[in-house]
Amino acid sequence: MARLPQIRGAILEEIVLRLLENAGYRILNENDGEEIRKGRSGLELQGRGEWHQVDALVTHDFTPSFIYPIRLIVEAKAYKGPVNIAVIRNAVGVLKDVNENYFSYSTIPGLKLRRFNYAYAIFSLNGFTRNAQRYAIAHQIFLIQYYFNPLFEEIRRLLLRVDWRMLPRDLKITELRNALRDYFRGRISEEELGRLFVGYGISLIDRIKIELDKMKGSYFGLLNGEYPVHLVSEKPLTGVKEDEIYVRVYIAEAKYVYLKFDDNILYFELPDAIAEVFSKVWEDKMKVAITKMKYINYIALTGEIDGIRRSLILRLNRDWLKDYINSLKFKRRIIQL
Repeated sequence: MARLPQIRGAILEEIVLRLLENAGYRILNENDGEEIRKGRSGLELQGRGEWHQVDALVTHDFTPSFIYPIRLIVEAKAYKGPVNIAVIRNAVGVLKDVNENYFSYSTIPGLKLRRFNYAYAIFSLNGFTRNAQRYAIAHQIFLIQYYFNPLFEEIRRLLLRVDWRMLPRDLKITELRNALRDYFRGRISEEELGRLFVGYGISLIDRIKIELDKMKGSYFGLLNGEYPVHLVSEKPLTGVKEDEIYVRVYIAEAKYVYLKFDDNILYFELPDAIAEVFSKVWEDKMKVAITKMKYINYIALTGEIDGIRRSLILRLNRDWLKDYINSLKFKRRIIQL
C-alpha cells in the first residue's frame, strides 16, 4: 500500500511535470527507447548494471552541438520536513549507473555509443538538509525547493493537507499519476478524476489545479551559471526581442527573489547557501545591495516565449543598483548632519 509521503510526492511530481512542459520540456515514456520500460511501480530506466525505477523522465529537444541529447530524471518530494541525504545518495547511484550504460543503441552495426547525457533533479516542498545539499552539489544533483516562493504558498498548504480521509486505501500510485497528468492538462473531467478520491479529495485537487493554472510562466535557469532555479510568473513573458535583458532584483526577507523588467515579474527561491549570506546582512540595506552584485549577477534562462523556445540571460541592472546605493549613502549623510 502506498504511503502518504509517496502520494503527496506523486501529486507534486505532476505539478512539476506540467511546469516543465510549460518551459519546453517533453515527458518521456516506455515508447521513447528500448532503454526505457514500464515496470511494476512505474517507469524504469536501464543502467549499466541494473534497471532503475524513476519517478519521471523528461528531455529538451533542442541540444547544443557536440553534446548528446540531455535527459532529466525528475524526482519530487512533499515531505513535511526537509529531504535528507539518503534520497541524494540514491540519486547519485542511479545517475552514475545510467550514465555508464554504454550498451549499443546505435544504428551503426557493431558500434557501442552512449546516446544520452542524463541529469538528475530533485524538487522538494520543504527544502533539504545541509548535508543533503553539500552531497548533491558535490555530485551534480540539482536541487529545487518551493518552501518560500509566494506563487507556491497555497499549493504547499494544500499538499500538506492530503491524508487518508480523501484517499481510498487501495490507491495505486501509477494510476494516480496518470489521472493527475490528464486532469492538470484538461484531458479528463473532474468527475472522471473523482473515482480516485473520497470525501473532500476532489475539491482539494481542484483547488491545486486552480493555483497551478495561475502560474502562466515557467522557466528554468542557472543562477550565476551554478545554482539551478525555477522562475515562475503570473503571466508569461511576451514580446522579448533581446537575448540579454537587464533586470531589477528584489529580495523578500532574504528567502526568495523577484525580478522586474518592463511589466514582467518573475519569482524564484534562493538556494540556501546564498540565502544564508543575505540573512547575515539583512539588517543593513547597503550590505544587502552590495551582496546582490556578488551573488545575483545573472541567470541563464530557458523556456517558451511567444511559442518559441528561447535561451536568455537575465542580468542584474547594475546602474539601477548603483543609483539605489548612492541614494542610501545620501540618506546616511543627511542623518549624520
